Amino acid sequence: MGQPSEAAPALPDVEDLDRMVASDAPFARKFHEDDPVLDKIDEEILGRGVDMPTPGGWCAGTRENGSDPCTVIANTSLLQPGRGAVRLQRLITSLLSEEKFHPRQCK
Repeated sequence: MGQPSEAAPALPDVEDLDRMVASDAPFARKFHEDDPVLDKIDEEILGRGVDMPTPGGWCAGTRENGSDPCTVIANTSLLQPGRGAVRLQRLITSLLSEEKFHPRQCK
């Protein structure tokens, strides 16, 4: 992860993206301002194009020719979990599992 100074932890960069995703961690620390890793997260994980909102399950359009898929609206009550939601579910299920949760409870 980036080059740390003695006082500050390393900041993630593009080379760390695969490791960040594989970690199943729901959040990351700080990033450098305008870091390319943020663009990669937008594009590859959130499916967000440049200057476009993050598409939701209600977006029925396509990205053909760089268009915004959310300009065509489908069922607005439709909620489709993405890959991040699946990873978050896996993390929470693990943290609340019998072998991890109960031994760590306050007595």
